Parts: sequence; C-alpha cells; structure tokens
Amino acid sequence: MAFDYAVLGRKLKNARESLLITPQDPASRLQISFQEYLNIEEGRNRITGDQLVLLAVLYRRDFRYFVTGDYPSAESQVQEMFRRNAALSQSDRVAIQEFVRLCEYEDFLEREIFQRQSIPIPNYGQFSFGHRHFKRQGEEAAFFERERLAVGKQPIENIFELIRNQGIHIFKRQLEDKNISALYINHPVAGHCILVNYLDDLYRQNFSAAHEYCHALFDSSQGQEVTYLKSSNDKSELEWRANSFAGNFLVPKQRLELDYSPANTYEAWISLIRQVAERFRVSSQVVIIRLFELKWIDKALQQQLFQDQRLVIKHDEKFDPETPPSLSLGIRDKSTQIIRRGLSWHFIDLGTEAYRRGEITYQKLLDMLLLPLEDGYQLLH
Repeated sequence: MAFDYAVLGRKLKNARESLLITPQDPASRLQISFQEYLNIEEGRNRITGDQLVLLAVLYRRDFRYFVTGDYPSAESQVQEMFRRNAALSQSDRVAIQEFVRLCEYEDFLEREIFQRQSIPIPNYGQFSFGHRHFKRQGEEAAFFERERLAVGKQPIENIFELIRNQGIHIFKRQLEDKNISALYINHPVAGHCILVNYLDDLYRQNFSAAHEYCHALFDSSQGQEVTYLKSSNDKSELEWRANSFAGNFLVPKQRLELDYSPANTYEAWISLIRQVAERFRVSSQVVIIRLFELKWIDKALQQQLFQDQRLVIKHDEKFDPETPPSLSLGIRDKSTQIIRRGLSWHFIDLGTEAYRRGEITYQKLLDMLLLPLEDGYQLLH
C-alpha cells in the first residue's frame, strides 16, 4: 500500500500548530521555501527521511508517530490538554511535549532494557465508597493508600520516590506559567505521567506531587489535566478530592493526634505549625488547613495564621528529596539545573546504566536527554 503523504502532512501541521510554531521555522530547518513546506503539510510535496527526522526533533515527537498509522502515542491527550488550556505559552507547550518524550524514554528503559515490571495502582474511580462526598473519598483513599504501601502513620520522607515506585513517571520542570502547580497525562503506553512545576515552593511541590497522584488513582479515564494554583473553575469536586487526598496522605490525622495537641497561645501555634511543616515537608498553609479540618482552630484563627509571615519557611531551610543534602555543593547546583530543565537523576541513572551495559549507544543517550549536544556532553561528564 502506498504511503499516505496527506496523512503525514496533517500530522505535521497538527504537531506544529500545537506548539505555536510558524511555518517559517520548519522551512528554515529544512532549508526550503515557505511554500514548499506548506506543500508538505498539504500532502502535495514528498519529504525525505532525513527531513522528517529534523521535523520530529523540532516538534518533540517520536519519528515513528509520523510514519506509522496506528503508532501508540499520547497525541490525543496532549492535544486535548492544549485545547482546554489554550492560554499555555509556547515555552510551556514545548516543556510539556518534552516531558511526554522523557516519559516515553523512561518507560522504554525500565520495561524494555531493565525488564522492570510494576504492579498496577488501584483505580479508586471504580471503587464503591458508599457515598458521593468527594472530600471524604480523598481522605479515605489516603488512608487506604497508606495501608497498601505499608507506610502507616509515619511522615513520607520522599514522595517522589514513593510515586516512582508505583511505576509512575514523575518529573519536575520550571514552567513559565507560575500559576500551574502540576499536570497529569495518562499515556497509552507509558502509563501514568506527572509533571510538577519546579518554579513553585519546594514543599508545595510535594503537595502537588501527592495531588497529581490522586488524579492517577481516581481520574485516569480523563486522560489529562492541568492543576492551577488559582483557577475560576478548579474542576470542582475532582480538585477538592485531590486536595483532600494530598493533605491526608502527607499529614495523616492519626499522627497529628498521637504526637501533638492544640496549643494554648498564639505563639505556641506558630511554633507547632513550623514543627509539623518541617517534619512532614509540607507548607505551613497545608498544616493550617489540616488543623482547621481537625477543628483544633477556628476560621478566624486560620485566616490570621495564613497572614503571619513567620510561618513562611525559607528555601534554604527546606529539604528537596531530588537534591539531597548529602551531595556536594557543586553537584547540588548541577542537580538544580538538571531538574529545572525537566530531567531527573533517576532518569539519567537509567540512561547511563543502559549505555554502560551496551544496550544503547552514546548518541542515543544524548538524544534521550533532549538537550543541545554540548549541554548533554557536559552533563554526562
């Protein structure tokens, strides 16, 4: 059967437009005229394999997506995300598309190279809770997950490692839109994928990771979602449930009641909230909300505490599980740059180990990093 250049053209056009790229850019990359490129998208002009590879890199897609009619990809999920969040900048659209590629590469390394198999996580969306109170569902699911994962009532030291251990791909990246806290994509092959905005407060990132974990547990049938810090929509019940889950999962009621008691003075509340926030690695705001939910404080005190600047925990007082303090200062600075650009040490370790075993070439390893050649070389050395 003859290759359908019209279908290829439509895929190229959709990929280009999804990233807000004008036709002049791919035309320049291919060193052809503006009209010649438009003819490719319209299926009138043929394209060489080398040219298509260049466009696949530009559009952050797998080459096989363009040449295979039924190649499994997250294209529909990403396109729907961009449609529902039309205000996404070009920079953030590119970041999201690169995040999808990293998830695909990580899935390839874990499943195909290292033969790692993970047990599917529960689908609480199909669970019968016996009620339709979404916040209660989040609270109850948090309890179930703590039991299933055998973490009991203890603080979770590294929420990112815990999520990865469930077979979920999770990355951080600095996004341009500071109102985005995180996003979730259910990839048809790679599975559950979570991206947390590194621009956000470190302890807020932990909450965002747990929040998106709830979406993976409950809302995978939605295919995708973007969580905003402030939104006129908030997706109502789904976001309430995810917030309830994250708060209860990270700061369990039973642990609070065992180890703490209501304070007698305002200054004692300040001290208690900071202690809990630092122990459970969440923001003071999360602790204040949990205390209100426990009915330890009333609405007036809650609002007063929200405004108290002494409860703002400084960046250098916080622990980032992705850049542990055991690393040297130079390596920690390098790690911060890596995460800001969307990579993780977990992913880099997988890739370098696959290269050392001879499973992938050095060029393939560099390609997987999605960095300019020189930057990738410096990172690996």
